[in-house]
Amino acid sequence: MRTLREQLLREHYDLVGISVLTSMIADAAAIGEMVHEVSPGTLVVAGGPHPTVAPEHTLETGAFDAAMVGEAEETLPALIESGLRLKDQPGVWYRVGNEIVRNERAEVVADLDALPFPAWDMLDMDGYLGLWYQLDAVRYGVRGTSIMASRGCPYRCSYCQPTLGTIFGRQVRRRSPESLVAEAAELKERYGIEGLMWLDDTFLLDRGWMRRLCEQFVEANLGLMWGCNIRADVCDRESLEFMQAAGLEMVHVGIESASQRILDEVYQKGITIEQVRETTQMASDVGLKVRGYFMLGAPTETEEEARASIDLANKLPLDDVTFSITTPLPHTHLYDMTRDLIAADFSHFDYYKSAVYDSEEVLSADTLNHLRRLGYIKFYLGRKRLWRTIRSVLGISGIRKMLLKVQRF
Repeated sequence: MRTLREQLLREHYDLVGISVLTSMIADAAAIGEMVHEVSPGTLVVAGGPHPTVAPEHTLETGAFDAAMVGEAEETLPALIESGLRLKDQPGVWYRVGNEIVRNERAEVVADLDALPFPAWDMLDMDGYLGLWYQLDAVRYGVRGTSIMASRGCPYRCSYCQPTLGTIFGRQVRRRSPESLVAEAAELKERYGIEGLMWLDDTFLLDRGWMRRLCEQFVEANLGLMWGCNIRADVCDRESLEFMQAAGLEMVHVGIESASQRILDEVYQKGITIEQVRETTQMASDVGLKVRGYFMLGAPTETEEEARASIDLANKLPLDDVTFSITTPLPHTHLYDMTRDLIAADFSHFDYYKSAVYDSEEVLSADTLNHLRRLGYIKFYLGRKRLWRTIRSVLGISGIRKMLLKVQRF
């Protein structure tokens, strides 16, 4: 915050854009207010997931002059080219006094390949790459970054949809393998990356696309290791081995709960516990590292069910794990189903450490925080993983990463 304030005092900016997740809305609003204070003539625009699904809430904070609703790669340049004219600008909502003006929604970006690569030179890439941890289970300290190869998801999980569809549309749009390999090659050449993580939720959904991407990676001979997210119900050994031959070293699996009741009735995940067991064992058997994602504190979840998720994490062949607190992100099915149970403002929606429900139907915040800590302690300090945990914090880089992770406690 201080660095930004000093920059604003040194130089005037016509526009300041702030990307906002729901968990960051309070911090983003504080930044917006500071910009207005230091540079009253600057237009402050919020963009990203939260302004897209909750534009009214974003503007009602009073910290932003306008909100980008939807993808902004084409909307923001159009706004700048218009001389910052907000009126009739597709994809932009804005405030006039206490009133909110709602322009029509902009179209999604039809051709993702047409978008330029990120402006990495504007970031402290050495600092960022040094803190990246997605492949630490493969080898601690891998220098890498993450890339989104597609946008959109056809699945109906209650904690994501229809919000994900609101942000990206219902159709899955993919970048071409050629574009992705070119980006990876440039990152390796300019910044010496050793690995990358595909952040897509649907990496295995289109096997033809996946195979073409892997073939291009093999042909390019970049020597990069990589990881991806997979669903337990669409995974097979042949695909894992095909991807492994192209550099795959780690898969991330959304497991969420050990309770089939919670998976079906609350999360509407569409997977079974047996599929989770089969997929994680299959990935481990072919030599891949596996990270499992769990959520604790679903409405109606009992303490016994939550503890069963912790036990499952320790029984499965997992190398890394994340325990988050179930959080009904704005206007998802889960949010709409449990709205009457929510006792927190959006500014407290941090699934790493904050419980937002207050009801007898949901485990208390104290219980959830205790269980989350217990889950991490049993997993990382258990006999199977203790030595790797100790090795991971050796050295300055390891200590810095561990301190960042500990903040989630």
